[in-house]
Amino acid sequence: MIGTTSSGKSTIVNALIGRRIAPIEAGEMSGGVLRIKHSEGCHLKIEATEGAVWETGEWTDLSDEEIYNRIRAVMYHYHEARRKKDYLAPQIEVSLPILPACDKSLSGLPEGLNIEFVDLPGLKSVQDYKNLEIIQSLVGKAFNLVALDYLQVDEEHRQVLLQELNNVVKYWQGRLDSTVFILNRVDTRGSDDSSIDERVKKLQQEIQTLLSLAELPDIIPFNARLLYNAQCSWGHNSLENLSGVLLESRLGFLKALVKDSASQIEEQVTGKRELRRWFDEIKYDLDDNLHIEDEKVRMIVNYALQWSGGQALWNCIKKRIEESFAELVISPILVNVFNSYDSFSDSVNLLIQTSKITNPEEIKEKQEQLIKFRNEFPGLAEKVNEDFAQEVQGYIKAFKSRDQTKINQIIQEAERKGRKGFQEIFDAVDDIEADLNTRIIIQVRDAFKNKKDADYLEDKLQEVIIPSIAKDVAREYGKVSSSISDFTSEKGGYLVKKVKMDDSKKIQELEHNEKYVRLLFHTMKDALTARAEFELQAKQKDFITALDFIIQDQIKQLLKSCIRGEILESLDIEQAVMSDVRKKLNENLTTLPEKFFNFAADIKENTLTQREKIGKKAETRSRKVGSCLNKRTEFYTEYVDQHDNIRYKQLFIPNIETMAEQWSSGIKNSKYGKGGLWDILFDWITNQLNYASNLFDESVDNILNLTEKCLDEQFKKLEEQQKLAKFKSCHNKANNIRQELAKIFNSNSINEGVIDNELF
Repeated sequence: MIGTTSSGKSTIVNALIGRRIAPIEAGEMSGGVLRIKHSEGCHLKIEATEGAVWETGEWTDLSDEEIYNRIRAVMYHYHEARRKKDYLAPQIEVSLPILPACDKSLSGLPEGLNIEFVDLPGLKSVQDYKNLEIIQSLVGKAFNLVALDYLQVDEEHRQVLLQELNNVVKYWQGRLDSTVFILNRVDTRGSDDSSIDERVKKLQQEIQTLLSLAELPDIIPFNARLLYNAQCSWGHNSLENLSGVLLESRLGFLKALVKDSASQIEEQVTGKRELRRWFDEIKYDLDDNLHIEDEKVRMIVNYALQWSGGQALWNCIKKRIEESFAELVISPILVNVFNSYDSFSDSVNLLIQTSKITNPEEIKEKQEQLIKFRNEFPGLAEKVNEDFAQEVQGYIKAFKSRDQTKINQIIQEAERKGRKGFQEIFDAVDDIEADLNTRIIIQVRDAFKNKKDADYLEDKLQEVIIPSIAKDVAREYGKVSSSISDFTSEKGGYLVKKVKMDDSKKIQELEHNEKYVRLLFHTMKDALTARAEFELQAKQKDFITALDFIIQDQIKQLLKSCIRGEILESLDIEQAVMSDVRKKLNENLTTLPEKFFNFAADIKENTLTQREKIGKKAETRSRKVGSCLNKRTEFYTEYVDQHDNIRYKQLFIPNIETMAEQWSSGIKNSKYGKGGLWDILFDWITNQLNYASNLFDESVDNILNLTEKCLDEQFKKLEEQQKLAKFKSCHNKANNIRQELAKIFNSNSINEGVIDNELF
């Protein structure tokens, strides 16, 4: 169960399992992964994830209300704690009887098959790659229900909704052929709104275009609140059986139903006098807290299934399961089985092929060829790996250059050689770079330019990175923003501030200014790294599929260049090696790189000495006054400028545009630091290719060992056969001699086996 923000997905889950388990209070409560499995008993497990500040442990025999309250408390503490620190989202597992397992007619699944609902957090609650990785591992092998909010499908809001939906699908990486869209809260439709059918049809067309679907998607208009209250008033049992819900709980759900869904009930009973009277009687009974018997509740649930879209949803789920179950559930299991069997089968084939060799000289010849190949193989493999690595480096160098002409040439060359995967990697990296610039760097730059406060920036960044990192960046931004007003612009994209060396207070202030800028760069590195890891995880399928193509290319090159010759082909060694490598690669799945950028602030400081006027000094001067005959000396005071050499400390920090450029360049090509995105990915690809090459070496060694063993066994068998043949030959000769002797002597006694001693 996934969905856009506040689309009511947890309410839908509760409605479909027939129990109030997933927290549904207003606000974002679904911050963790809630797994609800069918079980005969009742068990709650809150995993002890690293650093968890919420209660963890296991409990049995809890009531639904106790389970609900424990889960709600976990979600609350998680949302509060993650404001200060990054946490792995809570992992909660509830095992208890649920509706679609107790009534298999709803889903159409066969008896004996278990059912599990996974209520996933909203997109805004998942902004780190670890949580995303957990979610992707679940979504990729499940049937997906995607909740949309009816209030967001009008002209004003629909584009925002579609963009969020696009991000959900992009990040979660679920299978669209097993996805059902639920347009929830259709009961909020206004009287002047276009018809629901029109809205659904338009939304279908837009989603089909947005997600590049071959067919129009299934979109079920839905009222989760109506079905939730009705179904929970009955419980998780089939309608054909008894309910089992306690009287107090039943009354609570039914009262909520008639209150929360009054307008929809009114719409449905209008013009149906008997039905209206029937519902009115139920309302009166509820007002008097009278027990509503099972038969009436059963009818209420049936009405709710029709009016809420619940029956249409179950029918759609059943259809999707029929169409996708084998491919989605069974096929992935068989892949491992097939890979293991192919490896085993090709190894057995080696034994069969060697057993066909009936000439010892031929075996010796093949053994000598194998020895020769063993000696030549390391050098051949090393040469292939070096050439391939240089080729990959050339591709990435072209991509890093951002020169579209070079990129096109490289892609054409790769296609000519049958290389796949590089275009996909380039496109994915391009998307990540654009995302980092748009969602983080430009946000910070514009906040500086528009003199926004730290709270504004924190809110914007929380949309794309975890709250604790967003808070750190906003805090350091606030300090730098308030301090740069004392700086003046300098040529070359820098701001400068100078203070006198003997002014300790100003020197300390300058040191703080430098510290703030360095901390801003440090927190920006953390933010960009976190976002890059998240985006890379979001594109995991693209990257790993592309890398798998590259690895397969390398393996083909190794096979083509290293395993050659009639001896190897005649024994099918190439096929055996390939199967063994494929099995090993499947057992050791590719992982993505971690820990990205490491760029530092480009800050300069120096000292300079300037001769400056430091004030005026009073000096007594004399002058002659009077006539030539009566001169006298007069003394007076004159104030003259006094100069001295003043020492200053200067601090140069990047201006706002230069900071943004440095951050952006640090992502792309490491101009201002170490470890740009392409550098990291090249190291990653190289490491993965080296790993695949090592697996190839292991497989070659394994298969050669097996081949040599088979040849040795066959040689021994042939030796035994030769010995037996020689023994048979001797035996035949002895028999012949005996017969010849009998003929020669023509003696009855000999023929009868009676030997005359004198004769012999």
